[in-house]
Amino acid sequence: MSRLIVQMQTSADGYVEAADPAARWPVWDWGQHWPWDDELKRDFNETLRAVDRILLSRKMAEEGYIDHWARSAADHPDEPDYAFARKVGEAEKIVFSTTERGRCPWPRTRLAAGGLAATIAGLKAEPGGDMIAFGGTGFAGALAAAGVVDEYQFYVNPTAVGRGQSLFRSIAGCLRLTLVRSRSYACGIVVNTYTPAQPYEQGVPATDMPA
Repeated sequence: MSRLIVQMQTSADGYVEAADPAARWPVWDWGQHWPWDDELKRDFNETLRAVDRILLSRKMAEEGYIDHWARSAADHPDEPDYAFARKVGEAEKIVFSTTERGRCPWPRTRLAAGGLAATIAGLKAEPGGDMIAFGGTGFAGALAAAGVVDEYQFYVNPTAVGRGQSLFRSIAGCLRLTLVRSRSYACGIVVNTYTPAQPYEQGVPATDMPA
């Protein structure tokens, strides 16, 4: 069985999206200027190296995630720091949608639809290594509420935003987590890695898959 990892950037006060859309709180906003230190870049690449499949929300795919990293890989074909961008192109991408059917317009990509928990269970049973999920609060929050996440990697940025959206806004009750690793980096980011301490049984309905 493969594991599902959710990786998110968060603010110092625990938000994954700021209420003010103009707030530039992440150390790196995925643009050309990459101010992470070398050690964090190395560890980030190591995480991506170990996964076989990338799970995306339909919104993130349509907003250009796959195309963006394909361009970055082409612009930096031999740079070790951008090995993750090449991995995005090489890995199988699975795009989750409640409305779309048929073929995806991106290479090495397929659509997934239906009950979220059942779909993830099926993917975990397929041959292959770990999966990693990228998306906004809707998609990542639904994964958390469905109880299908095996590991959370939070890239905590040294900025507080005051108000915003929490990854766990769909959780009814509480989800206990076990801190398995915490590492600080010279650029100011702290990466905290958690695993669920117990199964979560109060999630969203299995048919509730965000677009």
